[in-house]
Amino acid sequence: MYEKFFFLKEKPFHITPDPKCLYLSKKHSEAIDLLSFGIVERKGFILLTGEVGTGKTTLCRALLEKPPALAESALILNPVLSEEDLLKTITADFGLNPEKDTVKDHLDELNRFLLQKASSGGTAVVIIDEAQNLNPATLEMVRLLSNLETEKEKLLQIVLVGQPELREKLSLPELRQLNQRIIVRYHLNPLDLLETRSYIENRLKVAGGGKVEFMEDAMRLVFDKSQGIPRMINIVCDRALTAAFIDEKRTIEAETVRKAVSELESDGYLQNRGTTAVAGGKTVPSYGRYMGAMEVALSAFVLAFIAGLFIGLEFYNFTVHP
Repeated sequence: MYEKFFFLKEKPFHITPDPKCLYLSKKHSEAIDLLSFGIVERKGFILLTGEVGTGKTTLCRALLEKPPALAESALILNPVLSEEDLLKTITADFGLNPEKDTVKDHLDELNRFLLQKASSGGTAVVIIDEAQNLNPATLEMVRLLSNLETEKEKLLQIVLVGQPELREKLSLPELRQLNQRIIVRYHLNPLDLLETRSYIENRLKVAGGGKVEFMEDAMRLVFDKSQGIPRMINIVCDRALTAAFIDEKRTIEAETVRKAVSELESDGYLQNRGTTAVAGGKTVPSYGRYMGAMEVALSAFVLAFIAGLFIGLEFYNFTVHP
């Protein structure tokens, strides 16, 4: 809609998990390095968690495009599966075709495949996205798959990717055996202000550069309203570009972002809540929210002081002028 106006080759802020748009912040670089390390070193289980929209799926797709050497991969995007269906989905992704359609035959065929990969110096990795949706029985099947091993190494590397609830689910008593086997873990945090600025610039560059510029105050407002979550950054920036296109402006100012945010709040995409700011890499309450708390505390202090003064005067009057 607005690509021609801004001289862009494509929309820069689409929300699909496109690996070419992956911005490798320090956090994302650490995550992908740790995933690669876990696969190469045959750690068996790797856990990647993060809030909705932090870029977990995009990161996994980027890893699949350039997997570690001699690694063959399978990606499970629909984890709402029974334990049997999960096993069959994995064997199908690896291109395996057991003679019979039983659990035993699928396990035997998978084991044969993994041993063959290991003998040639390779490995196999299964990435299960949205793993927080796996039921305990299916997660137990995942644990059993990790038993496919030799005396020295794990034959199958399993990456569990999910929202923070996944960590809570893994802490259930019935899943303690699985939880104890997960040695490599990483939690993907939102971007800070500087990373948000670099993220927006990188997205525009990938889309062809164009003639569009986000002013500093606009960048800060995008960060405040998105709280550094890439998907929300995309949604806010896309709406801001639409608003700028309608107003025939190629410079995105704070007022344009405010207009976009107001529309998104009306549409239910954003909640009208306090914002955050980052200082020294740490998230702290924003000035507005801090002042709100200060005002409440100050009001309470003043009321208490007045009440104390009134009681003191009454006591004085009673004792001096009975």
